[in-house]
Amino acid sequence: MKRGVLAAAVVVLCALAGLGWRAARTHPGVPPPAAVSGPRLKLETLEDILRSRNDNDPRLDRDFNDLSPEAKRLFRRKYAELPPESRNDRGTIVYLLGKNLDDAEDWRFLRDVAGEPPCLNLAGCSTEPAPGLAKAFGEDVTLAYPSLVALKQAQRVLEGPPTPERRAEALAVVAAGKGSRMRAVADLAAGLERRFSP
Repeated sequence: MKRGVLAAAVVVLCALAGLGWRAARTHPGVPPPAAVSGPRLKLETLEDILRSRNDNDPRLDRDFNDLSPEAKRLFRRKYAELPPESRNDRGTIVYLLGKNLDDAEDWRFLRDVAGEPPCLNLAGCSTEPAPGLAKAFGEDVTLAYPSLVALKQAQRVLEGPPTPERRAEALAVVAAGKGSRMRAVADLAAGLERRFSP
C-alpha cells in the first residue's frame, strides 16, 4: 500500500515538474499531426485525451497552441462541468489554457483557479476526511493540482521576460494563490511572490 501511495505521489510531482519542459518535448516515431482546427474539434480532441487518461498524449503538445477565443470558452465551460474531484482532468485544461494567455478573460480564469476553494478529499471535495485518517504522502499536491498548474503557468510568464501588463497579470494570479486555504498552493505562491515581486 505504501509503495502504491509513494508511486502516485511521484507521478503527481513529476507531472508538475513536467510543465516546464512539456512544450519542448519531441515525440520520435509520432507521425506529423493532421491539422486539428475548429473550436468544436479542439474540444472533441481534448475530451478524447481526458477519456484516455494518457498524460503523455503527443496531441497535448501540438494540437492546442493558439487556441481561438471560442475554443478557450469551450474549454473553460468543460472545466466548470467536470466534477471538482477530477483533479487531473481539470489540471490538464488549466495547462492548455495557460499556454494561450491573450486577454483579460484568460487571466481571470487563471486567477479564479489559483484561488479556488480547497478540495478536501478525493472521494468528495466538499467532504472532510474521516477523523484520524492520515493523508497519503503527496495527497496535498494531488488535491491542489489545478491551482498549482495555474501558478506554474504564471511562473512561466514571469520567467519570460514578460511585458509590464503580462507581469502584472501573472503577479495577480500569484496573489490569488497566496490567499488559498490549500497549503501547497499558498506555499508555492509565497515563494513566487518573494522571487518575482519588486
